Amino acid sequence: MNADLKDAFSRIKPICDVLMVCPSPESIGAFVGRVTELKKEVVQELQQYLLFPLITHLKSSETDQKEELQRRLVDAMELVLGKVTVNSFEMCMKMELGLLQLVFDHTRPGMISEISEELKLSVMRCLTALLLSVDPKYREVMLKAHVPLLGKAVYVSVHIAKLEKLRSLRLAAINCVTAHTATHPQLTSDYHIASASLEKVVVDMLSLILPGVLGALQDVATSVDNPGHALVVSAIDAMHRILCLAMNNKFMKTNTNLTAEDFAKMIREKENKEVSSKEPVDPKSLPVRSPEWFAVAGEKLLLITKSLVSLRTHEHFKVRKELAVYCSRLLFECNIAMQTSVPLALDALICLAKDDYPEVSEYCTNAINTYFATASEDNRTKTLDALCENFFATLNTLPRVMNNIDSNRKLSSLNLVHGYIKVLSTDRRPQRLTCALSVHEHVTGACTALAQTVATQPDLTVLTQHAVRDITSTPPLNSPWCKLRHLDSVACERRFQDICQLLGAAECADLVLDRLLDLFRQTRDAELVYMMNWMCTAPNSSPSLIRRILNTYIEEDVWYSPLEVSSAEPPLSDADTMDLSVYNPRSWHKDTVPDLYEGAVETRYTDISYSTPRVRALAAPNTCSSVSEAQRNMLLSCLLTEGLGVMATTLQENYQPFLLKTLCLVLERVGSKYEMLHLSGLKAITAIARACGHDTVAELIRCNADYFTNQVTVRLKKAWNCQSALQILSVVMEYSDSNILNYLYGIVQDVLVQSCDKYYEKDLYAYLQVFLTFVECIRKWYMIAQRVPHHSQEDDYIDVLRDTREYIDNVEEGERLLDGGEFEQETGKTVEEMYREDMERRDEEELDYDDTVTKETPPPPQYVSVTVTILKRCLNYVASSQRDNTILCLQVLNTGLPILREYEDELLPLVHLTWAPLVSLFESEPVVVRRAFDLLVTMAELSRDFIRSRAVKEVLPHIYKLLQDSSSASYLQDVGSVYRAGPRYSLQVSALAALAQLVTRLALAGAPLHRAMAAVLPYLSNKQPKPLQSSAIEFFKRILDYDYGAAWYHLRQFCHNDEVLQPPAACPHLAPVAGTPYSHAHAEYDHNVKSIFNYMVS
Repeated sequence: MNADLKDAFSRIKPICDVLMVCPSPESIGAFVGRVTELKKEVVQELQQYLLFPLITHLKSSETDQKEELQRRLVDAMELVLGKVTVNSFEMCMKMELGLLQLVFDHTRPGMISEISEELKLSVMRCLTALLLSVDPKYREVMLKAHVPLLGKAVYVSVHIAKLEKLRSLRLAAINCVTAHTATHPQLTSDYHIASASLEKVVVDMLSLILPGVLGALQDVATSVDNPGHALVVSAIDAMHRILCLAMNNKFMKTNTNLTAEDFAKMIREKENKEVSSKEPVDPKSLPVRSPEWFAVAGEKLLLITKSLVSLRTHEHFKVRKELAVYCSRLLFECNIAMQTSVPLALDALICLAKDDYPEVSEYCTNAINTYFATASEDNRTKTLDALCENFFATLNTLPRVMNNIDSNRKLSSLNLVHGYIKVLSTDRRPQRLTCALSVHEHVTGACTALAQTVATQPDLTVLTQHAVRDITSTPPLNSPWCKLRHLDSVACERRFQDICQLLGAAECADLVLDRLLDLFRQTRDAELVYMMNWMCTAPNSSPSLIRRILNTYIEEDVWYSPLEVSSAEPPLSDADTMDLSVYNPRSWHKDTVPDLYEGAVETRYTDISYSTPRVRALAAPNTCSSVSEAQRNMLLSCLLTEGLGVMATTLQENYQPFLLKTLCLVLERVGSKYEMLHLSGLKAITAIARACGHDTVAELIRCNADYFTNQVTVRLKKAWNCQSALQILSVVMEYSDSNILNYLYGIVQDVLVQSCDKYYEKDLYAYLQVFLTFVECIRKWYMIAQRVPHHSQEDDYIDVLRDTREYIDNVEEGERLLDGGEFEQETGKTVEEMYREDMERRDEEELDYDDTVTKETPPPPQYVSVTVTILKRCLNYVASSQRDNTILCLQVLNTGLPILREYEDELLPLVHLTWAPLVSLFESEPVVVRRAFDLLVTMAELSRDFIRSRAVKEVLPHIYKLLQDSSSASYLQDVGSVYRAGPRYSLQVSALAALAQLVTRLALAGAPLHRAMAAVLPYLSNKQPKPLQSSAIEFFKRILDYDYGAAWYHLRQFCHNDEVLQPPAACPHLAPVAGTPYSHAHAEYDHNVKSIFNYMVS
């Protein structure tokens, strides 16, 4: 014994003696402290001496029921075991038995003693340390000769991991399992045992306890109450360490030398086996690791693998990574022994290959590629066959999976389908997917399942009609018209689109498309169009495939689905119901059976008659019978339109040949009155323009103008296509500039001709829309404003007495000129002489003649002539019986007249023609009168004194009467009043705004001006609605700006106060004035009157 060892022994001996005699927390603490200070070499030499008191007290009755003391003893034992290699088999067995005695109780559930969690944790850690520190030769002996004891330890450990709650305890129990099965990371290298003899002994032991251990660990891994992810990761790690060691391919016994006896034995077994009376095989009766044993074990372990692969949707990526390791090892190391589990492992790897975490996805992708690269042709074929079966099984369950709320499960199933298609459509020809889908039932089932997966959700907003169309807006990046019912997350939707792209790029794309088109012709489902659209987006999709889809889309009965809902069936008239005695709503007969409680029976006669059957009204053509049908058709139309843009994006410059067929169709969609259909057309036309190499849609239209002009001209000549032609034309004019006018003149002329035809009267609203679009485009292209900017002089100072001083000066000048002597003195001539000179000058002017040639006025530009023709045509429909047509006509006139501002010879005759029909509209309903006000203001601004006299006599009295009669109705109508939501209130607002502009544009003066101001005075009351008060104040401010004196005098009379206005000192001729316009005697008007003069007029 060397000096260091003697010194250490001398120091530890007293402590061990105390511990042996009186175990207490203090003695154990002193023991732990001294052992911690010792070197490993010293502890190794003194291990039996150090462990002896601990082993003794574990079995002693003195420590029984003293859990805290037992825990300290076990912790001290773990400390010693962590520094030594146990070289005494007897001591090892004593410690194993002593520790198990603490936690084992065969009377308890799971055979776990009812002790504290802390003590259980210490025992699990100590058992792990014991098995890790035992000498390898003794470990091999234990695994070979003491399997029941080790099985007992494993049993207790897995049940502690399964039943306990403490996280650290459960993790320690799983580590204890791996230590007792020699699969602990410290005992293996890259998951394998280095010693072949030890490996064989471990496999022999695991063969006896395999299903039970893995079943318990599976319960731990799949439990919903697991605290965190570490426990799940540890359980899966232990499972694949044990499984891939026990079921490794290298332990299967294969008989390569078959003899005649083998065949005879096989025949005898087959003859003796009755299929009808097949009995389950008892695994215990089979030789260990025989082919039969591996087959039975593989079937049992298949259930465990099925349960475990459900963790592929776990929220933590480390769990998914460990599951990928499990499946990868099973695939490479146990694919023969567990052949039935190979498809499940591949399923999990295929699904996880699309994981969001690169660490997981890359590992799975490499595993799949390596497996198929290294597998033999026979194994490869068998695996692909199994994958095909799983592929169709997954497709069959896909609609059911989609019909739940678990988005992770949905995404996992879609990832699995995507992975199947990717694996089955490899570079080899023919692709395995093609063979699988060659069966009619298979391809039909696949298409149906995918269509149900992408089921759409009906939405009332798809039928919304937009109030204002804006083609310059940015096209939508997504598809707001398509709301998917089951794919409720962006990831799920994106994965389904990837699936469609894989199908579009696969060898079987034409096969799948054939079935999709067949289903589409039968059902016209929008889901099928959604799938075909995304099949076209595949980078290497076939042009012939896209051509077939496009030709199907643009078929007339497909493209033009009815979108309008037919009106309800009208009530039957006498002519329809010819036999009133048979069908009479009031024809009731009461039959009473006496003496019966329920004897009263009322019978209503129905439309049953053999002589005069009821005539049913036929449904309107090209309409939908219900709103839901209209929604489906709208969704279908939007997806068809979007599909054209998708195909253009895929084909790029190769889409040019399809423009002749599709350009007008898409432009028609852009011009649709339905918001969603308009947006889909906007998205499609933008994609087509980019695909054809154009920066803007306007450039696309300009370069292909001959395409749409021909189509529009042809459609205008067909009554059933007239509406679509007008929509195309309106969109083209909105997109284009003045360079395309030459193309449009001929088309507009055709519209002018068509609008005169009684046959086309039902399309009058569309014609007027074209006219409105044309005049708006003319104004936009030539920058013609609606109003001439009025120069405001609000900051200039107004001299109120300027007119008075000018009047005085003029009177004095006239008096001076009437004084004859002064006039002759200034001119040097008498009055008679000046008179004779004037008469001679007049005679000379009468004899003179003008020999100059009047220059001929150049003809107006062509756009002016076309505008005049359009406006004259609209005058014919101003008095239309259809209110919408009248309003649109007024809008066209109001927009088109400013184009003629610089061409008076065309403007004034047109204003004259407009006057009579315009005056008749002021007795119409309020919405028409409001539009008439706008047109009247525009005419007054353009022609001014040309219509002043007629306006004063024929129109302004209507406005005065309207304002005066409505002032009492709007009195005391506050913000919450229903009156403000009515048309009469809106008409008051429009009338006040129009009257202010009419007064200034028509230059009213005198009595007409005072009548206009008198009509507005009631609205200065603070009892009127605020908007009307504001309009009245703005009216008088405008009049002050226009004629300050008239407004000042009128308001002075209205205010009727006693204030005296003194003249300025610079005007001595003026007298004081009684009454001012600056404040009203009544408080109801005072505030608004003062607001009028808080304004610097110009």
